[in-house]
Amino acid sequence: MFGKYDLNVHLEQDGVKIEVEGRGKKKIYRRVCNGEEVEKHIYAKEGNIVICPVEPVNLPKEGTAEHLLVKLTKPIIIEPDVESTFYVTFPVEIGIFLVDKKDVERIDIFTLTKPKYALYGPPESGIICRWWESDVYGEVPEVKRLFEGVLRVDAKNSYREWVEISKIVFRALDMKVFYNDYAYMHARLNILKKTVGETSFNERKPKNMQPSIDIYEAKGIKKLEKKFVVEWGLK
Repeated sequence: MFGKYDLNVHLEQDGVKIEVEGRGKKKIYRRVCNGEEVEKHIYAKEGNIVICPVEPVNLPKEGTAEHLLVKLTKPIIIEPDVESTFYVTFPVEIGIFLVDKKDVERIDIFTLTKPKYALYGPPESGIICRWWESDVYGEVPEVKRLFEGVLRVDAKNSYREWVEISKIVFRALDMKVFYNDYAYMHARLNILKKTVGETSFNERKPKNMQPSIDIYEAKGIKKLEKKFVVEWGLK
């Protein structure tokens, strides 16, 4: 389902139905997912519809959270000065965009998941995160492609002691999402202290994948800082 399409398109997959139809510049966009139906009018002479995974923090209401917390079903323990790569999953949110040579306009965002949220840190100064639980994998796992994506984590323990990790927090502003038939991100975790880490994302496009439309860049938000400090513990 992910990809670029003409302004007349009809798609159905895993209970999701998306279509744009009409004559001339007058089109109707329809989307059906989880019993929810959305319909919008589009007036456009040219352009394309792009369907792609986006940063998973937009639903059910934009602004609720700007971070993703991935809870590991089984903790990872890393020795000092050791680097390791593992894979987890993340919740997929799907964006529908109208794209032409000059502009990108968001039409719709939806998800097959049921968004959950958690507080990371103390009540007086913590942050609300989109919460997601995942197994840990040694290689790229099979995923339900419209439901969950693959997140590669390159972890390095720069601290002098063994460190146990049972949760990782990522800032959505730093995310770089890619896709082919599934959604993919590549993150780094640098462990600085027993309870402090730093997360960032690799922006290099993987082979045979396309970059998703970045919602923050589409809004004109400049990405200055590329790293997020996980300061309230990794357990």
